[in-house]
Formats: sequence, structure tokens, C-alpha cells
Amino acid sequence: MPKNLGQRNTNSAERAAIIRLLSEGRSPSKIAEFFNCSRTTVYNIQASYNKTGNFDDAPRSGRPSKMDERSLRHLDRIVKSNRREILGNITTSLNTFLTSPVCTRTVQRTLHNTLQYYARHAVKKPYLKEVHIQNRFTYAKANSRLSLEDFHSVIWTDESSIELGKDSSNPLVWRRPDEKYWKECLLPTFKSGRQSIMVWAGIAYNRRTALIFLDKNERNGEAYTRNILAGPLWDFYLELSEERGWIKVMEDGAPIHTCGTAKNFRSTHLIDVFEHPAQSPDMNPIEHLWYLLKRALSKRLQKPKNLEELKGALLEEWEKIDISIINSLINSMPNRIQALKEAKGGSTKY
Repeated sequence: MPKNLGQRNTNSAERAAIIRLLSEGRSPSKIAEFFNCSRTTVYNIQASYNKTGNFDDAPRSGRPSKMDERSLRHLDRIVKSNRREILGNITTSLNTFLTSPVCTRTVQRTLHNTLQYYARHAVKKPYLKEVHIQNRFTYAKANSRLSLEDFHSVIWTDESSIELGKDSSNPLVWRRPDEKYWKECLLPTFKSGRQSIMVWAGIAYNRRTALIFLDKNERNGEAYTRNILAGPLWDFYLELSEERGWIKVMEDGAPIHTCGTAKNFRSTHLIDVFEHPAQSPDMNPIEHLWYLLKRALSKRLQKPKNLEELKGALLEEWEKIDISIINSLINSMPNRIQALKEAKGGSTKY
């Protein structure tokens, strides 16, 4: 159940719903988690209802709040109209509606305690067009019955760019706890045109390739086919095929992967492909390894000062990643696909 939530205020509709769920035999812990309140709050609502038979607020001492139900609805609309608005501007907009103005601190308390909005960093996720959402949903439904053994028979590959001194700032958005992955609360990410070191790697259950650096002048389909597909990826594919029999290769839809040269190599060498929907790094377990690699790089006491030092540091940190982490990420694929199916192709927590 939620921890350290305290005794947040609930409205009459929420209290009625809580009593209904209790009457249906739902556990107080599950109800508290659903309504983002403490278990004590659930018990108090039940005790109050048993005593009074209604869901009304108890008489309160002290000065009455300036925020009535109508004001709360208006504040809710202001926040939803611009999730990135600063608190001062929210207060100004609200005061144009109120007959008795309120201060910024009152608005902040109301957002937190009553409406359950908090300023949080927006989660960065790839921008999804409607066609991406539809294709992701189709992918989830098509792969929802696959077993762990099926995912153990896939080579998961990817490229990543790594820069020196990259700015990782992230703006705040107003959202409720359960709105973390709502479209308007995300920070869409787009392909970057900045020059950087590009690396490639592949993983499979209990295995990984070496970390390969891609020359900045050879980031095209022919070079990828020659230096990766016909090189370390093909060698890795042969090794695993000999060990496990049936193997598929997952590559995303980047142009270097879908060019005629690459397609011809796969066709000629009878490489089975594990299809991957566009704009879906959350469906590729190796993506989290890039995060771990960059985090380890940022924690090094001696920071790389040039590209050659960066390459050396990356090779060291790549080899330090424990194979159990790789296995855990691959074993998460059924949960990832289930989350994607439940999101109907939208963004997931992965």
C-alpha cells in the first residue's frame, strides 16, 4: 500500500466509492492504494459512515477554505490546459476567476492535498504518432503468448550515441501520481543530429557481444552490413545457433538496418528476423543497458577528456555489466509486452 501518505482529504464521491468497495469485500490496503491515501483514511471513512450513515464532511473548526468545489474544478482545468505552467501563473489565472484572491502557497497546498497534483520531471519517451500506437498495439497482441524460452532465442541489438558533457536537464510537469505516462505529461524525445561516438552491441540470454564503435564516416547501410551484420552479429548468430538451434535477430527500423544491402545479406544467409515496431525502445531490453552504461560513465572519478578516453572508459564499463542484469532485462519481455497491450500501444513504464 502507499507509504507515508498521511490523512489526505477525500470528497464525498470518493468516500462513497470506498464504502462500496469495502461492502464488496475489497481489502483496505488495495482500496488505499487505488485512491492514493493511507489505510487509516479508509478505516476512518468506514467508521464515520457506520456512525452517521452518510458521506458528508464533518463540521470543521477554523476559517473555512476559500476553495469551494467550483473553484477546485476551475483550478483543475487550468492545470490540465498547460501541464508545464509555473505555479505563479497558475495562481494568477485562478485569481481572475475568484472573488476573493488566494496566495501561491494556498494554491500549492490545494494542488497537493486536494487535487493530488505534484510538480515532477516529465518522463522522456519517444513521440508516438497514431500509426506508431496502432503498430505497437498490433505487436503486443501478436507476441503476448510468447514464452520466456522464445525470448531467450532472440538476439537483441541496438546502437546508441554517447556524448561528452551532454545536458540531461528535464522540465517539471503538473500531474497526479497515476498520470506519469499520460501523453501530456511526457517529454517527447526525437532523433538528435549532434555528432557523437556511436556504439553497437547485441545481447542474448546469458550472452553478449563486444561493444563495437561505429566510425562517424561509415554510418550507412553498406558499412553497417559490412562491419556489423556480416561481422560480429553474424559470428554471434552462428555461435548461438549452434548452441540453441533456433535463433532470431531483433534490429529496429533504422535506415541502416532496412537498406537493400542489409536485407539481401539476411535473405542470403537465412537469418530469421524478430519484428520490432517503430518508436519502441521500451520493447528492446538492451536499451536499459545504455542507461546503465551512461550512468556508470558519469560516476567515474576520472572523467574522459577526449574521445579516445571515452572509448576506453566505455569498454571498461561495458565489461563490468553483470550477466545477471542482462538476463533480468530479457526476462522482463513478457511484462513489457503485457504493459504495452494494456496501454493499447501507448507509452509504458519501460
